[in-house]
Amino acid sequence: MEFLITRWCPRLFGPRFWKTRKGSLHLVSKVGSTSRQWVQRTATATCLLVSLFALACTGKSTSPTATNAATESYPSLAVQAKEVNDALLRKDYQRVLDLTYPKVIEMAGGREKMLANLTSGLKEMETEGVVLLSSTAGDPTQFVHDAGTIYAVMPVTLKVKAKDGVFQSEGGLIGISSDGGANWTFIDASGKDQKELKALLPRTLDKLKLPADKPPVKISNG
Repeated sequence: MEFLITRWCPRLFGPRFWKTRKGSLHLVSKVGSTSRQWVQRTATATCLLVSLFALACTGKSTSPTATNAATESYPSLAVQAKEVNDALLRKDYQRVLDLTYPKVIEMAGGREKMLANLTSGLKEMETEGVVLLSSTAGDPTQFVHDAGTIYAVMPVTLKVKAKDGVFQSEGGLIGISSDGGANWTFIDASGKDQKELKALLPRTLDKLKLPADKPPVKISNG
């Protein structure tokens, strides 16, 4: 899951967190000394996490190949997607980072800095009365193979409780495996622009059919 997991991350996986101002909720994304802020009229879901796999290619280059998700099966994909979401919910941020692409952690300033940012960001979110209730990845909709790495596109649904109710938001998750689908890391593509994702997946992004982000919808009064 920014795990929308993510679901709570910074740009390039730093923490996103909520601010309350004049009755509206603001989602802030930070990386180092830079920040970006989105204003949602009612509420917006935080991002779970997390990770991207770096591309390192040697020898003859080949083009990424997209396949129909129905023709492939990787049981550990769903298991590990659930694991990262569950780790976030139980506040096991070390495990969340274990499932985060190493280059993302590097770009966030290192593991300790990212852990500190993630922890403080989520704590501040909670002080504003916003709590992540669930983050659920759906069945993969696409697989792309490139230079021995598998990229999986998965829809993700988040539920967040805010002061004025419970909100649901939908976005996309990218799973990445370099060992034939045995182990995966994840990146929550929700809320990220194409330029940001292109910098991380320069060869593969154009082949990925990511689900469109949907604005948060109030589903109950809490």
